[in-house]
Order: sequence, then structure tokens, then C-alpha cells
Amino acid sequence: MVAASFVIQIVAWGIYNAYGVFFNPLLDEFGWSRATISGAASLCQIMTGLGAIVLGNLNDRFGPRLLMTFCGIMAGLGFFLMSQVNSVWQLYLFYGLIVGIGTSGADVVLLSTTARWFIKRRGMMSGIVKIGTGVGIMIVPLVAVWLISAYEWRTTYIIIGITLCICVVSSAQLLRRDPAQMQQYPDGQKTGYNDDAVPTEAGLSLGQAIHTRQFWMLCPAYLVLFFCSMSVVVHIAPHAIDLGFSASSAAAVIAIFGGASIAGRLVMGITSDKIGSKRALLVCFIILIVALSELQLAAELWALALFAIVYGFSHGGFLRLYHQQWRSFSEPVPMD
Repeated sequence: MVAASFVIQIVAWGIYNAYGVFFNPLLDEFGWSRATISGAASLCQIMTGLGAIVLGNLNDRFGPRLLMTFCGIMAGLGFFLMSQVNSVWQLYLFYGLIVGIGTSGADVVLLSTTARWFIKRRGMMSGIVKIGTGVGIMIVPLVAVWLISAYEWRTTYIIIGITLCICVVSSAQLLRRDPAQMQQYPDGQKTGYNDDAVPTEAGLSLGQAIHTRQFWMLCPAYLVLFFCSMSVVVHIAPHAIDLGFSASSAAAVIAIFGGASIAGRLVMGITSDKIGSKRALLVCFIILIVALSELQLAAELWALALFAIVYGFSHGGFLRLYHQQWRSFSEPVPMD
């Protein structure tokens, strides 16, 4: 279960976060404004969030195998169709809507499924799954730049669309909603199977969750975090190219960001156990401010790499801590 989810995270989020390396090829071929091209990424992010609400609910009914198969086909189709883009409406339809819907299950479906399979080791296993995101960001942008230089950007979209569809759909066939479907128990603690002994699920419904402080504190915090992080991911490669660096160097900055995010997930996960999640989040905010301040002065490649390290660390730490906070809904703090 964890291995299949790990592979899906690598492919889905790795390709998703490689949008920045396609920015300049789109800019050069069509002459669209930066706002127009980045607007498709914004729409994609919005659809990813809205789709996650729907797929999270459907995962309780239909299970992850069917939903991730659907997501793999949709996302692969969206990237494949990007090879045929010739107008703005196509960019927003293919990338903003279709890719956004296809990517929306990559977190909510996989992490909620992992949570059902593990109790004692839930945090560790969820963390391993999410490390796949960092690995994908380290690898895919570099591969995409190489493909663009060898085959041009349209062919590259065909290749990554087919690759994503094959990898996600095939990995999805290994997923099961919960241990009961395999006559097993969470954490593999028991080998016997008894319908009456299957552990019941804990947690809150959406209606219960919206009456907690955590929900209304985490939602706007997530909004701010992703507004900042996706702006950086989309524009850091074009920014590096504007400074005179090659496309491969720009992709390397994104790759460094991905590697640093892995370290951030691991280190801040351990740190939160020692100093608490609130203080750990404060540490991440301080690191984030330092990184964005350093970016204002970064004019050399080493300075951009340093920014990617510091910023990527805080980004990975944020996501690790926020996922940890969402799990606290099993012990809610009522608003009234």
C-alpha cells in the first residue's frame, strides 16, 4: 500500500510541479503574458482543492483503486492534450481543469487510505508516502528539461502524459480501501480475521469538522501557504532563466527545492514531537521569512540554490506539520 502510494506521489506531484520548466517554451511560442500562463496553474490548483473534497468523500464509498485509476486517466489525458495547445482556452481546459481534477486525488485518497492501514505507525507511513512528492520534484523537472531540449515541449507533454497514466493506473491496482478487504488488521498486528473484531474507524464527518477551531485555523493557513509555495514553484524557473541561467540550471533549482523539502518533512516531524506542533510551525514561518528575504538579493546561481534549500526545508516542514494537525480531528476542540 505504502509503496504504491509512494510511486503515485513521485509521478503525479513530480510532473505537476514541473510546470515551471514549460513556462518559457509556452511564452516563446505563443507570446502570452506571464499572468495568462500562470493563471492556468492557479485554476489547476483550485480544481485540485475542490476535487479533493469530492474524492475524499467518494473514497469512503468506492475505495482508492477505482478513484486513483480515474485520476491517473484524467491527469494523463490532460498532460497529453497539452501537446495540442494552440489557444488560451485550451490551456485552461487541458491544464487548469482536466489536470487539476486528475491530480486532486493524489493526496486525499492516498493519505486517508494509508491512515486506515496503520494506527501505531500512521505518522511514519504517511510521512514515507509524502516523501514521494519531494523525490518527484527532485527528478521530474530535470527529466522534463532534458526531454524538451531533445524533443521539444509538445512531444515532452505526450511522453509525460503517457508515463503518468501508465504508472498511476498500474499502481492504483494494488490499493485497497482498508485491511478488512484483505482479511488483515491495521499494522499487521493480527493474522486472524473476524468481522466482529475489525476495528471501527475514528474521526469526524465534514459537518462535525466545520464546528472545530482546527478546521477554521488550518484552512486559511493552508490557503496562505499554497498561495506562496505554488507562486514560487511556478515562477522560480522562469526567474532563473531571466537572470541569465540555462533551463537545466533552473530545473536544478526546483530539484534542490524538492530535496530540501524531504529533509524538512523528516526534521520538523521529529522536532514537533519534542517542542510541539505550534512551536514547530513558528520555526517554519521564521525560516520561510528568511528564505523569501534572501530571494530578493539572489542574483547568482549559488544564491538561488541557497534559497531553494532554505525555502524547500520550510515548505516540507509546513506540509508535514499540517498533515499532522489534520489528524488531530480525532480529538476535536469544539468552538462552543
